[in-house]
Amino acid sequence: MRPSQYLLNAAKKASGTKVPLELTPLFMAVGVALMSGTWFTYKKLTYDDSLRIIHNPDQSSLEEVLAEADKEKK
Repeated sequence: MRPSQYLLNAAKKASGTKVPLELTPLFMAVGVALMSGTWFTYKKLTYDDSLRIIHNPDQSSLEEVLAEADKEKK
């Protein structure tokens, strides 16, 4: 029975990739860094009043620039 056992063991394939155990803390640190970067970027873009992205027309000086351009034309 030795040859059949040998053939059965040879037929098994290793599934997935083997990652060394020493790299686990590195992967965790990179994951934490990515999550915190995403969190702080989200907070900056959604709650910062000094950024003019979408909903801050009061801080826009477009009206003044257009009015000044009209005066120069006339």
